[in-house]
Amino acid sequence: MNNRKEIYLAIILFTTVAGCSEELNPNIEAAREHQTTGWLAYDRNDFSAALLSFERAVNLNSELTDAHNGLGWSHLSMSRVSAVNPQIVSKAKESFEDAIRIDSSNADAWVGLANTLFLRRRDNSDFQATLLALENAFDANHRFLFRHDYRSAADLHALKAACYFYLGKNDLAKASVQTVIGVDSQNPTALSLKGLLD
Repeated sequence: MNNRKEIYLAIILFTTVAGCSEELNPNIEAAREHQTTGWLAYDRNDFSAALLSFERAVNLNSELTDAHNGLGWSHLSMSRVSAVNPQIVSKAKESFEDAIRIDSSNADAWVGLANTLFLRRRDNSDFQATLLALENAFDANHRFLFRHDYRSAADLHALKAACYFYLGKNDLAKASVQTVIGVDSQNPTALSLKGLLD
C-alpha cells in the first residue's frame, strides 16, 4: 500500500514539475535577459553588441519573436553603416521572416522586412513585396509599431511612395506622397519624391 502511495505521489510531483518546466527553465529567463540587453545596445547604436545579445537569446530560446526581430534590425542597421552588403541584407531578411513565422502580428518585423526588401532591390518583385509587407504591418498589431528607426505612419507611407515611384506607378506614388505630407509636411523623402513627380 505504501509503495502505491509513493508511486502516486511521485507521479503527481513529476507532472507538476513537468507542467512548470517552462517557468523553472533558466534558459528562457536568460534568453529574455539577452533580448532586453540587445535592445538596450541597439538603442545606443551598438549594433555589434546588440547582434551578439540577440544571437544568444535565440540560441537559448528559438521561439522569441522579438529576438529574431532584433537580429533583423541589427543586421539591417549594420548594412546602413557602410555600403550595402548583400549578405548582411540576406541575414536581416531571414531574421525578420523567422520573427514573422513565430508571430505574424509583429508589425515591427513586417516593417523591417519591408525595409530589407526595399534595400535589396533585386528587381520589381522586391518593390511589390515591400508594398505587401507594409500592408501587413498596417494590418498587424499596432503596439509593435514605431518602436525605432521610423517615427510615424508618414515614414511608412513614404516608403510606399518610393516603391510606387520605382514601379512607375506615378499616380499611386503621388497619392502616397500626399498622405505623407498630410501627416508630416517636412518629411524629406516625400518632399524629394514630390519634386521628382511634379
